[in-house]
Amino acid sequence: MNNPDIARVLRLQLKLVLAAVALSAILGGMRANVVVSTSLGGLSALIPAWVYSRIAYAKRHVPPSVLMRAHFRGEAVKFMLTVAMFGCVLVYYKNLSVAGLFCGYLAAVSGYWFGLLIK
Repeated sequence: MNNPDIARVLRLQLKLVLAAVALSAILGGMRANVVVSTSLGGLSALIPAWVYSRIAYAKRHVPPSVLMRAHFRGEAVKFMLTVAMFGCVLVYYKNLSVAGLFCGYLAAVSGYWFGLLIK
């Protein structure tokens, strides 16, 4: 996958997550659980987005029906991976800050919208 637009959006998402982590560290009083929760929330969006891009854009110069199947497959995997990651965080991370988790996730997914506005 050598699509510069996808790489740009993923980099933007990473920057937004890092900003959210820094902000959560400041507002959370440098408590480790808030920082880790925000990081896990961001990763719960970043990793599935990266996996989606690898699946959906793996094939180039193929018929449109093949491209559509790849996008549908990528979206399905992205959704399942996001749910699995949230489930693992909720089950296994006992010192979770739910606000931090969702702020990190929202920071990452806002990258899609900012990606449309910033060229």
